Amino acid sequence: MSIPLAQFLVGALYVYLGIGALVAVWMHAGGLRRVDTTAAHGTVGFRVLITPALVLLWPLILKRALRGAGRPPVERNPHRDAAKGDVA
Repeated sequence: MSIPLAQFLVGALYVYLGIGALVAVWMHAGGLRRVDTTAAHGTVGFRVLITPALVLLWPLILKRALRGAGRPPVERNPHRDAAKGDVA
């Protein structure tokens, strides 16, 4: 690998992580409620734990935040189905 290519790759990594850090700051400042309404009320420990994922997975998180949270998913299992009367 040539030195200019290695320098370019390291620079691209810095840009990627820098954008991820900005997205993480935005998410912690208030954008988290757009992704998950229950996560917006998380503790400081929870926010510390999700920060690396926010930095590394920022394209997916940003896409989800811009799309909006919508309704939270409802778990489907035999017990809930039986309670609703949806037993097949």
